[in-house]
Amino acid sequence: MFQIFGTNSSTGVLKIKSKYSQEPGLLYFIKGNVVDASAGMKKGIDAAYALFGWTDGEFEFYEEEVKAKNTVQKSRMEITLDALRMLDDGQIEKLGPVSFSKTPSERSDKGSAIPVIRGQLVDYAYVVDEEEHYDGNKIIEEGKFGNWIWTILEGTVEIVKETEKGTIKILRLSDGSFIGSLSAVMPGEKARNVSAIAVGTVQLGLLDSQRLYSEYSKLSSEMKEIIQSLDNRLQKQTNLLVEIFLNKISVKDLLQNKKILIEQGSSNNKCYKITEGEVLIVRNTKNGYLPIVDLCTGDFIGQIPFLNIGQEPHSATVLGSRNIKAAAIETTDIQKEYDNLSSTFKNVLENIGTSISATTMVATEMQRKSMTK
Repeated sequence: MFQIFGTNSSTGVLKIKSKYSQEPGLLYFIKGNVVDASAGMKKGIDAAYALFGWTDGEFEFYEEEVKAKNTVQKSRMEITLDALRMLDDGQIEKLGPVSFSKTPSERSDKGSAIPVIRGQLVDYAYVVDEEEHYDGNKIIEEGKFGNWIWTILEGTVEIVKETEKGTIKILRLSDGSFIGSLSAVMPGEKARNVSAIAVGTVQLGLLDSQRLYSEYSKLSSEMKEIIQSLDNRLQKQTNLLVEIFLNKISVKDLLQNKKILIEQGSSNNKCYKITEGEVLIVRNTKNGYLPIVDLCTGDFIGQIPFLNIGQEPHSATVLGSRNIKAAAIETTDIQKEYDNLSSTFKNVLENIGTSISATTMVATEMQRKSMTK
């Protein structure tokens, strides 16, 4: 449900009823983002987490103006992954006819859970061919060139990256998610940054690259730059994840000669384009700053108008070099362009944003563990 309301930029109230609760649970959405929630005596983010424990019930969504204050400062993916972890740890009470734990086969590898990203129903008008892959098959291979994007019709695919000290399992993609990004359909050959491996039997739908590129080519230059910047951010973030895994990160060196541009939790909802200098996105934690990704000239920072990537301004701080220069951009027309995109194009963008958010959580958890050893 989070994914559906997010991609559709829905505004309204999700009402969840359970015969095991006297009062309904409520989730308030503004442009696809959860801003507030209530579940019995719980409010805000605690209520949103609690509703993940409701294993039985019915729901209705009411499209209406939402006047609730923005008390939830996390992206949909952060809320989902945090709640699933808390469910596993027994921190969320399960409300329903039966309480149960996942079997070992349903759990991910020992240690931190691997995020699982699910998408929406597939628009078969964009599918030009179907493929079947079996357990362990490499659908895409890191370092190889390719200009294809697939949607997962059924099954699970694991995204991994090789390092000198072994394989990093970054996340898993499930039904409705996409393998590959929009950079794959842009002119020129591009090497894959990660590998995608089938977990069990997987049914894939090959997307019509020419149709996607045709839609992309009609966008304004600014919208194209934002999309390229998002793709660039995900790749750089994945590379930084490797550095964290190999314990090659010096937080002190990264923070040197940097100044705060946007503070985590800030109400600054503007979007900026970096015109000079460098930027470091970090997350504030009780252990100090945790580096997420470094950006440079041509990249965009701040609130992307049509996408919550789980970073700045609500969940990360932006630090700039001494020579940093950035220009605020007008986002009204950008939002209109997004609103006019096909549902498939929107879903691919949503998949990139969700992958950024999920990879952020993997990186920060990995860095947190390395700092507390």
